Amino acid sequence: MRDKRFVTVVASFLLLFAVLQTRLVGLAMNTQSAQAAAVQSSCLLPLYGGRAEIYDCRMRPLTGVGAEQVALALPGDDSYAKLYRSLTEDTAARLYSLEGAKPSLVGLASEVDEALGVYVFDKPRRYFEAPIAVHTLGYLGQDGSGVSGIERCYDGLLAGGGDSTYVRCVTTAAGGLMAGTEPELVRRSGSGFSIQLTLDRDLQRVCEGIALEAIPHGAIVVMEVSTGELRAVVSTPGYDPYDVAKSIEANDTGLLNRAISAYSVGSVFKPLVAAAALKAGFDENAGYECTGVIEVDGHLYHCNNNKAHGQMTMQSALEQSCNCYFIWLGQQLGGEAICELATLEGFGRATPLAEGYYGASGNLPGAEELKNSGQLASVSFGQGRLLATPVQLAACFNTFANDGVYIGPTLVRGKVETATGRVVEEAPAQETMRVLPQQINDKLQQMLRGVVEEGIAGKAEPARGGAAGKTGTAQTGRTDSDGNELLDSWFAGYYPAEAPRYTIVILKDSTHEAGETLAPVFARLCDALTLSQNSGESPD
Repeated sequence: MRDKRFVTVVASFLLLFAVLQTRLVGLAMNTQSAQAAAVQSSCLLPLYGGRAEIYDCRMRPLTGVGAEQVALALPGDDSYAKLYRSLTEDTAARLYSLEGAKPSLVGLASEVDEALGVYVFDKPRRYFEAPIAVHTLGYLGQDGSGVSGIERCYDGLLAGGGDSTYVRCVTTAAGGLMAGTEPELVRRSGSGFSIQLTLDRDLQRVCEGIALEAIPHGAIVVMEVSTGELRAVVSTPGYDPYDVAKSIEANDTGLLNRAISAYSVGSVFKPLVAAAALKAGFDENAGYECTGVIEVDGHLYHCNNNKAHGQMTMQSALEQSCNCYFIWLGQQLGGEAICELATLEGFGRATPLAEGYYGASGNLPGAEELKNSGQLASVSFGQGRLLATPVQLAACFNTFANDGVYIGPTLVRGKVETATGRVVEEAPAQETMRVLPQQINDKLQQMLRGVVEEGIAGKAEPARGGAAGKTGTAQTGRTDSDGNELLDSWFAGYYPAEAPRYTIVILKDSTHEAGETLAPVFARLCDALTLSQNSGESPD
């Protein structure tokens, strides 16, 4: 009897122990479940997508400058009441209409009172508050991918190049922060590579400022003579890369990159015709009597305002921009020589500026087409079906500045290691070739200098250093609302006159003003480039 009682007591203790052990295991499992639940309710909110920056020729950022503030909005935390005074009307409306129990980051239009206990973070801005080089850089779509410009061409590299930043929150089922936790920043490393352009940020800003004042619709291109690198590429009007729809709705053609779009050329083409004639052995001193009008196959062509220039040589014809002389010269020279040199100079073919980034080909009538004397007459003074881009004309005049050697223009130096600025993968080599003998190019340089010193472009003379160049006023066949013809006006040249450093092309499209009106703008650019050059380090 006593043994049975003992066995019963022992069995009871064992049973109780088993129950307690099971309970402890259950509690342990519940703790693990709670921890698992906490992990499952953790969320990462993208603060910065890790897109690599785009740099200028001195490794100064063209993107990623400055920051904007964003706030953490938590469901059930009176976020709307706390934040609405600091939000734009649209953002406030979106916050008010948010559904579900998920935290979110919202942009702030003004500072939030610290006493409200709102979590605020700095989010890097992609573009300058006053955008720079918007047509070259391009813009991003809603998904953060590149839509145009360099952003599109190098989207794959840029998208994973920078460090990504997230805000990590551990939340309750209601969407609020779990007790005892705070949001934390989480960073994930990118590849560490980016893109370096040839643009110079200072020169780009200088040109944009002058264009804003003087060229409502047009372009400015600045090319470094010895390298072919584009230091500034400006197109007006611009657009807001954060609000592209605004420009589309305004229908102001702000999204059009005029620097790489084709336009009627006009008299800035005459130096190329002169160069082709010199190359073919024509005597630059041969005289021609300009009466203000010339007849070709029954069609009359006129100098501007029917002005009779009198006795002309190649030098004086360039200085006075005599249409009749160049029509006469073209008829003797023939279209084949003009086409051959123009093709070497990049006319009539797309201009590769970067990987997948091209300027328009424009239009260069072929030698067969120019067997028609009327077509040849028009092209000889830059009219007819001839079309070219500001970048193409910059490359052409850069040949004259560069002792007769053509260098294909470029926008990109290459892929760089962001931390060191070291180029690890250079952009494809530029096309380089001699297209004019040195002796012929020397004569052409003298003539272009005379256009500024003695000719109709006298107002293009900068304060010091001298310059060379040519005006151009092209008829377009387009008219304004009153039926008046619109013109494409140009100035193309280089600076300084001796040992040139910069080739500059200015376009003012759809205007009623002649190319001579751009001569003072050219002089301002030369002076401004000098000041900018002297105030900073060399872009190389």
